[in-house]
Amino acid sequence: MAIIYSYPTLVPQLGDKVLGSNIVDSAGQPVLGNPTVQYTFNNIKTLVNQDYIEQFSSSSAVASQASVLNQAYSIQFGAPVGGATDSVQLLKTNPSDTGSNKLLFNIVGTYQITLTYSVGVNQSATNVPYLVFRTLQDGTTQVGPTIIYNQKFEAVNNPVPLVIPITVNITTPGTYYNFQMARSGVNDGGLVKNAAAINSGIAPTPTAPSIATIKISKLV
Repeated sequence: MAIIYSYPTLVPQLGDKVLGSNIVDSAGQPVLGNPTVQYTFNNIKTLVNQDYIEQFSSSSAVASQASVLNQAYSIQFGAPVGGATDSVQLLKTNPSDTGSNKLLFNIVGTYQITLTYSVGVNQSATNVPYLVFRTLQDGTTQVGPTIIYNQKFEAVNNPVPLVIPITVNITTPGTYYNFQMARSGVNDGGLVKNAAAINSGIAPTPTAPSIATIKISKLV
C-alpha cells in the first residue's frame, strides 16, 4: 500500500466515500466491535445540516398552580396540542385534569425542551419556599437533575422567571414525560401570576402572562 500522502488530491464529490468507525447505531446504542465502514459525503452533509425545528409551544395563563405539601404535582401547560401522527403531543394525564400535563413522544429522536415558570409565593412574603422541580418518565423514573428553588420573595404574587432547558434522546415511541413540582417542608410557593396588571396603554396589547410555558423542538 502506498503512503497516504502519495495519493492524488481531488475536490470531493457528494457521492465520494470516506472510511470511519461505526461507534453508535441510529438509535444511539453502542455498536459491538466498532467496525470500519464507509460513509458518503452526501450522508455526512445531511448529518451536519441537521437543525432543531420547533414542534409547538403551549402556555398556562391560570392564576396559580401549586402542589399539596410534600406531594409531587404535574405542571399543566394549557390546552392539548398535536395528534397521533405528530412527532410529539401535549395531553392530559387524566380526563379530569384542567390542563395538559403529559408530553408524549410518538417518534424517536433528539428533542430540546424549554420550560419557563413564573415562581413565587401567594400566602406570605415571610415564607421562604422550598420548591422541588423534576422530570418524570413514564410515571415511574426521574430523568435529569432535581432543580431546587429556595429564595425569599419581596412580596406575595411578585414572581421571578425560572427557565429549565432539557435535551433528550428518545429511543422508544410512546415514552412520556411529566414535569413536576413539589412543596417540600414549607406550605407556600408555586407558580403564580404577578399581581400588577399590564398597563392597557401598551399597543398592540400584549398577550396574557403565562405561569408555565413549554416549548419543544426536534432535531431534523
